Amino acid sequence: MTALFPWQQTVWQHIVDRVEQQRMPHAVLLTGVAGLGKKQLAVKMAESLLCLAADKHFNACGVCHSCQIMQAGNHPDHLTIRSEEAGKSIKIDQIRALKEKQSLTPSVAKWKTVVIESADLMTNSAANSLLKLLEEPQNNTILILTTNAVHRLPVTIRSRCQQMHLSTPDYSMTLNWLDSQGVATDADQLRKISSLTLDAPFAIVHALETNEWQSYQQIQQDFDQLIQQQANPVQLASQWQQLDLVKVMHQLLSAVKSRLQQQYLEYAETSVTQHYWHIADCIVNTIKLISSSNNYNKTLLIEDFMVSVMRITHTRSAIH
Repeated sequence: MTALFPWQQTVWQHIVDRVEQQRMPHAVLLTGVAGLGKKQLAVKMAESLLCLAADKHFNACGVCHSCQIMQAGNHPDHLTIRSEEAGKSIKIDQIRALKEKQSLTPSVAKWKTVVIESADLMTNSAANSLLKLLEEPQNNTILILTTNAVHRLPVTIRSRCQQMHLSTPDYSMTLNWLDSQGVATDADQLRKISSLTLDAPFAIVHALETNEWQSYQQIQQDFDQLIQQQANPVQLASQWQQLDLVKVMHQLLSAVKSRLQQQYLEYAETSVTQHYWHIADCIVNTIKLISSSNNYNKTLLIEDFMVSVMRITHTRSAIH
């Protein structure tokens, strides 16, 4: 059955307490940054709710009939909804299919469970359709929504769910877990990746296993060129098109924070630190635009960001 990770213990204990008190909400919204295992936790909740012989810690037994068909991926009382294609929205037809299924009574377990992965990907019409289900919950049905971007969900959806937030673990806990998984890498590189991935363990592993780390390094070089007025914003914006802009901005913000710390340690001129503060403001404003529910033109947004950074550094150069 699905494992529980060390940094999920607090939230899991909260769930266990709610079960013991027979106060499980009809809808749970799991939030937190990417890479904390929210989807795995949602599946573990569903497994335990559907299990016919869960233990006192609310762990599924793994041997009953309900657990066996859950592991086989064809439990009649469980449904998982996710985007049908990476980067695409969750459509209203998927929510309509869910509503039709929820009108049925459980056939194997006492509960019916639904996991909606990355719920913030729902279209407006899909969210509105789900809202009706949340307003009129079915008996013995629990919906478990996950999201890395809770702000993208309509307030009406958020307000009808019990929010459970997964916090990022302490760095020492992350190190211990990575060590237990046999993940070995240079300590300095690991600390940089940890900072860039907001200390999320699975995001760190993903960065190490893919070419994401190389992308981080390339972005760092691009950013240095921007500051030195040696970049072509149009050309660079084209190269950044395929990147996750949220991750890029958080990486740059982390880099600027490090440079500011270094400048203060070296008692640098005020004008130097100010220009980094202006760049930090520029990054934060861009993150706000990306995180808003408004549609935006990615190319224009990247170009505007780059031009703004170059303008800030050019102003400082002109003064000196």
